[in-house]
Amino acid sequence: MASLETKYLGLSLKSPVIVGSSPLTQNVVSLEKCEEAGAGAVVLKSIFEEQIESEVKAEVEANDEYLNFSSAHNVYKRAATDFYIDKYIKLLVSAKKELSIPVIASVCCKSLSSWSEYAERFVENGADAIELNYYPITSDARVDGRKVDDEFFSFIEFARKHISCPLAIKMGSKYSALANKIKAIDKEGIEGVVLFNRTFRPDVDIEKMQIVSGCPTTDGNDYTDTLRWTALMSGEVKMDICSNTGIHSSETAIKMLLAGAKAFEVASLPIKEGFGSITRLNNEIKAWMERHNFNSISDFCGRLAQEESSDGYKWERTQFLKIISRD
Repeated sequence: MASLETKYLGLSLKSPVIVGSSPLTQNVVSLEKCEEAGAGAVVLKSIFEEQIESEVKAEVEANDEYLNFSSAHNVYKRAATDFYIDKYIKLLVSAKKELSIPVIASVCCKSLSSWSEYAERFVENGADAIELNYYPITSDARVDGRKVDDEFFSFIEFARKHISCPLAIKMGSKYSALANKIKAIDKEGIEGVVLFNRTFRPDVDIEKMQIVSGCPTTDGNDYTDTLRWTALMSGEVKMDICSNTGIHSSETAIKMLLAGAKAFEVASLPIKEGFGSITRLNNEIKAWMERHNFNSISDFCGRLAQEESSDGYKWERTQFLKIISRD
């Protein structure tokens, strides 16, 4: 019988299906349902460095009249910050107590270093791994690409130095020289990379003439960039690749595994179709494996990676080629 067991970040997973950071992973009841449905691991709903700093600043300003001394101001700021971190730790501790699958803590990072305290405390409280979501929006035209690259490399180096447990970097796809960035992560000895994150997408309400949130979920056509880069890089790096974005069917999931992903994250799919979609993915992947006489994920993982495929050059194609008939 085909086995769905896999290894990701050095962790043993009973299935390559990881439920990614989402509303489904922000409470223990939903987390338990993820495990019952067959998830191999879960990523807790991200804690946002930017949001914590914004809310703490608002609270400090609201109580400024009572904080006459700088020492009182700092103590209050520290207490307010601890409130949000402690709330996340409570979820982490509860998840570790109730679940038997790996629990990965997630941090959305804005700056170089202030988030490191959060991550260290999550490790101390039992996180099996840390996923750092790093995707700066370089909207300042005065900032050139070299500075963006330097900040990225500094972030990766700092992350490896300050986090002792298995670590994954969740990154965006809009960097120049993307292969260079992925290789840089690998060279730092980081255990995994998640391709790719999905950022907040602003939209406009034309009646209220206000900026609003665009659609927060993906659809089944959003996976192609992830598939391409999984295939291009899986044979070039030692670290594990976890595919993310647009995985809405077992067919797409199998494509990611063939391209070299050790696991894949889903969020929009179970949000839209319920926890049963996780079970369906597992069953359909297993049925496909049995049809093709594969006993394990490792039997076919990476078979269509660029380095392993005779026509791997196709992963680099960016333009359609005209087919010339010679009939």
